[in-house]
Amino acid sequence: MENQVEQQELNNENSKNNLSDIFDLLSGIGLVGGAVGSFCGNAAFAAIPISFSVALQIANRRQLKVELAQMQQSSVIQMTEQMNNNQSVILNQFQQLRQDSETTLSQQDQKFQTITQELSEKITINQEAFNRLKVEKDELSQFTYSLESQLNTVETIVETLQNIENASQLIRSNPEGADAYYQRGLNHQKLGDKTGAIEDYTEALHLDSTYAKAYHSRGVLLAEIGNRKQAVEDLRLAAKYYFEQGDIESYEQARNLGKEFYQVRHSLVSDETPQTTDSSSEMSQEMSAEPTDLLTVGSLFDDDVESEGPISMLG
Repeated sequence: MENQVEQQELNNENSKNNLSDIFDLLSGIGLVGGAVGSFCGNAAFAAIPISFSVALQIANRRQLKVELAQMQQSSVIQMTEQMNNNQSVILNQFQQLRQDSETTLSQQDQKFQTITQELSEKITINQEAFNRLKVEKDELSQFTYSLESQLNTVETIVETLQNIENASQLIRSNPEGADAYYQRGLNHQKLGDKTGAIEDYTEALHLDSTYAKAYHSRGVLLAEIGNRKQAVEDLRLAAKYYFEQGDIESYEQARNLGKEFYQVRHSLVSDETPQTTDSSSEMSQEMSAEPTDLLTVGSLFDDDVESEGPISMLG
């Protein structure tokens, strides 16, 4: 369609050009005729062609002006159409570019959301792993502390056993030494061997009947195993010999602990049978003392093991 329009415009342009050529040709002929007439000496005849030629030139100029105006108008119309076409093309391109940009931004946004979600999941996994590591670290620290405690306990036990062995060597070299039996009894007591400790304290008392510390330590152990009557007697003797030896602090400890054991013992007895003796005079005769720092009397008031009679190993 556009080719046909352009071809028609081209034909019209050629027709206009041909018409202008004809006007120019006729004008030239008129001028030639006027020139011939002037040579012939006929002025009237010469004026007619010249006037015709001028008229043709004026008509040609008007035709040219009309054609120029038409050409300008056609050019304006073409430029307007071209601008409209260009604007439509630009608008289409802009819309396409906008669609492409929106599509690209949407795809990038989806990728960003995917990456963000993956990072969030990785952060959660790493946080959980960190928490597990922290828990494992705490457990390892507790286990290490437990091992250290056990190691210290083992070292203490080994040291105590070594002390027992050293005391046994002293006893073998000097069977009459009461101190060696007492020291070995203390180490047996550290290990929880109450029977072995009582035996060593008893042997020390066989060798030295005034050994206040042996009475004191044995009295505490006897109270722990339930023989409170003999415990009160041992603590009374311990207080007596402490006082005679001038150890007032130990005397007061043994005396006060003996009173406590006595009160506990007689409070238990009073629940079973009525008392007919003077408790004040008995208590003054059965004084006792507190244990040394190496001893514990946590089971002193337990009633499940009650043994009021003297044991065979006591001196």
